[in-house]
Amino acid sequence: MKEVTGNLQVKNGKYYVLVNLYDRSGKRSIKWVSLGLDSNGSKKAAKARMTEVLDEYNRSQRKLMRAVSKKKAPEQFIQRREEIQSQPIAEFLTDWIDSASNRLQPSTIDGYRKMVSGRISEFFGKSGITVGDLTGEDLNDFYACLEEAGLSGTSALRYHGLIHAAFRYAVKKELLGDNPCDHADRPKQERYRATFYSEVELKDLLTAARETPVYIPIMLAAYYGLRRSEALGVKWSNIDFQNKTISISHKVVEANICGKLQPKGFDRMKNQSSNRTLPLIKDVEDELLYHRQQQKMNASVLWGAYCHDYDDYVCTDATGKLMRPNFITVQFGKLIKENGFRHIRYHDLRHTCASLLLKSGVPMKAIQDWLGHSTFEVTANIYAHLDYSSKENSAAMIARALAVNE
Repeated sequence: MKEVTGNLQVKNGKYYVLVNLYDRSGKRSIKWVSLGLDSNGSKKAAKARMTEVLDEYNRSQRKLMRAVSKKKAPEQFIQRREEIQSQPIAEFLTDWIDSASNRLQPSTIDGYRKMVSGRISEFFGKSGITVGDLTGEDLNDFYACLEEAGLSGTSALRYHGLIHAAFRYAVKKELLGDNPCDHADRPKQERYRATFYSEVELKDLLTAARETPVYIPIMLAAYYGLRRSEALGVKWSNIDFQNKTISISHKVVEANICGKLQPKGFDRMKNQSSNRTLPLIKDVEDELLYHRQQQKMNASVLWGAYCHDYDDYVCTDATGKLMRPNFITVQFGKLIKENGFRHIRYHDLRHTCASLLLKSGVPMKAIQDWLGHSTFEVTANIYAHLDYSSKENSAAMIARALAVNE
């Protein structure tokens, strides 16, 4: 293939490089690539950036040629590579999601599909950019578009993660010579400040929730800091009333089943650390035993109308059906509003649990194990600003060290 060349152009007050691309037959096509620079700025800087863009294209092309040479350029491989490079971005990402579905969580798959059918299709569909055309500057333009639409850096980072994973796979299979995500400005994730209740607020919430259908998942989140999927995934077979333990090893999420979102259980957790066994707290044990009696009573009253498909699950409704994750969210919001409580999300009960443990002097490492975070860094990044005891101890120690003798 010919060397990729280009020339500097100005359009709509911005610098662009007009890139000359050639296919295997030598046919030329032209691509406008934004340099992200205003035309009233330094032309020297624009030329330097143009050189970087052209180098990026040529580097990618050279990698591909080496891959083709290594494979002795089988016609089928070359055809497949050219098909991939000519695919629209949204189509390519959809195909990758389908191929990776056995490795991804159902909720992740649904989220990715929404991202592709939504903002990704809207942006790249209008531009007509194909897989082989995509550059780091194109991605920067996309991330800027997300920011203008009001999305946070954390949300933009999810888009970056999806695109990066799909292109990394194509590079690994030698269908692409380079990953354009490596040449884009990675969106920055904002430091998250969790919302949480005080001890008094949490007690008031638990009291108000006692007669609601979502009391059990609220209690499990408050005492154990369980994620919504983990609370709904607790089974009676996971609870050892004799040895006083409760195991978190199953989850329930909403999965797309035959085109309809339905609750479905999975043994594969968010990460390995999410599988954990915790002490069965006495108050929780009492509430669970009472709840199990209620389930048995409902089954005896409703007879054939009672659903026995989920008898091993703790969080079922009055008819025996598995609670939907969205049902928990809606009912929790309704409970907060009706009682005039300060607004928090259901997931903030997890943060509340962590904040109360920290306030009581529980070490950060122990809280990581309790919550099932994948690493200590995750726990520290979220809750370090709440670590009251360590700050007080540090203050006392430095005060003693620097005390002036009378």
